[in-house]
Amino acid sequence: MPVQIQTLGAWAQTRNTLVQDLMMSMQILQSAPYSDDPNSDFQRATATDSGILDALRRHAVLGINQIDDAIAAGPLIGEINTLSKAAKKEADRIQTIAHTITDVAGVVDKVTAVVTKFAALPFISGAG
Repeated sequence: MPVQIQTLGAWAQTRNTLVQDLMMSMQILQSAPYSDDPNSDFQRATATDSGILDALRRHAVLGINQIDDAIAAGPLIGEINTLSKAAKKEADRIQTIAHTITDVAGVVDKVTAVVTKFAALPFISGAG
């Protein structure tokens, strides 16, 4: 059974905290009257929103890196690499010949096999 994204523990908890902080900041921003004053609630909430969104982007990259590391260390990576190379080789082969639906379907079958292997990796199922 695949590991759920939510089980990334501290990563998921930090993401949830950042999202909660963003929601609170946005509520303040919605009710604060517009102001050019850098010390106003509006300008401080705008700066806070930007900071949180930047942190969320950086945090997402860290999560992707964690997943990449887990995939690279997993037992399926060799099989995925082999299937991926076979799919690429088949795609390259049909580039040089007439493109019939049978040829294209053959490549699709090989690529689908790669996608199916990815679906078996930890952290893939039930994202969100």
